[in-house]
Amino acid sequence: MTNEDFRPSERPAPRIDTAQPTVVPPARITHKTAWTLGLLGLIPFVLMAVIFAYAGRFFIAYPMLVLAFSGYSATILAFLGGIRWGLGMASRAHRRRVLILSVLPSLGGWILLFAPSPWVFAGFALAFALQGAWDLLAARQRELPAWFGRLRLVLTTVVVLCQIVAFAATY
Repeated sequence: MTNEDFRPSERPAPRIDTAQPTVVPPARITHKTAWTLGLLGLIPFVLMAVIFAYAGRFFIAYPMLVLAFSGYSATILAFLGGIRWGLGMASRAHRRRVLILSVLPSLGGWILLFAPSPWVFAGFALAFALQGAWDLLAARQRELPAWFGRLRLVLTTVVVLCQIVAFAATY
């Protein structure tokens, strides 16, 4: 074989089977899975808030608990911003605004990691409340599915309450 055997102009175009979709349309993605995963994602928040409520600053691993709780909070906040980034990339309306706003949760979460306890928890409570309000507003304006707005309302409420418990227990 020579190099001429591999010229792109002579290769047949790959055949695309149009009978089978290669990407599952967003409408077919089940919200039951999102609810299940979202509720499972609350376990670390609730577990650590309960430990804070019962032990507070007297917990032997208090510094590690603060780090774990704030680290998980920052991670989830960045994930929520990533959801909005992905939606902004797929949308034609308000793309620039959504992309700019979608990086704020990760930056805010990172900055909050440097805040002292108990103020780190107050900051995360505010950050999650703002992100939840943005998601709920977007669902009400039909930029996001209605079920996603309900999911975010439930998850945000629990997370903010957990942050408040951690704040109160360590104040």
